[in-house]
Amino acid sequence: MIPDRPQYKCSICRDFGFVHPLKEDGQPDYTQIVDCDCVKAVRAKMRLDSMVRWCELPEATVHMTFENYKVSPKVKEVYTAALEMAEGKPEKPFLTMMGKSDLGKTHLLVAICRRRLAQGKPARYVYVPILLEELRSGFRGGGDGTYEERWQMFLTVQLLALDDLGTENPTPWVQEHLDTLIDYRLMHALPTVITTNLLPDELTPRIASRLQRAGQVVIVSAPPYSAVKGKAVK
Repeated sequence: MIPDRPQYKCSICRDFGFVHPLKEDGQPDYTQIVDCDCVKAVRAKMRLDSMVRWCELPEATVHMTFENYKVSPKVKEVYTAALEMAEGKPEKPFLTMMGKSDLGKTHLLVAICRRRLAQGKPARYVYVPILLEELRSGFRGGGDGTYEERWQMFLTVQLLALDDLGTENPTPWVQEHLDTLIDYRLMHALPTVITTNLLPDELTPRIASRLQRAGQVVIVSAPPYSAVKGKAVK
């Protein structure tokens, strides 16, 4: 009786995780080993999962992708601008999406992050009031390096997604840090995506002028938006 053949998850490397590369004549080079494609796929997924966790996207935004965004004529401009930012094709490094709540701005901001992460590029999402509160708490504590390290990360991360600018308490400390953050990223041409429920004349003049100079500002004017799963987004 012929014994059952072992069942391998990967028929190429037989679950060893490596293979011998082929020489020019098509024969295996037994003097060398390289990772099998199955290992590369696992490592790529682990890296993507790690980058997604580091990005700190809210759990409730898992459905917010470009594929799951309903494009209508009234949101075509902002959708196109968001897609260009996600693909690294904008003429300038900033994209600001303005308009009332429930117009799909946060959906696009998160979709940009997810597309960049899928490309292997780091991105960081942050809800602006929470960002400032975390920095303020670190500043009060002082001495442990947390404040400086976190602040430096927000200044220099390859893509920063700032959600709900303008809902923070506009104290002098807050204004100083927002000005510094936007100025630094503008001077270093670092991709930055911003959503706000305010219009340009409702922001502080300094920030409004920086956003208009730094890149595209799109004012979204459309009926309330609901994602495909029926969840309203900002």
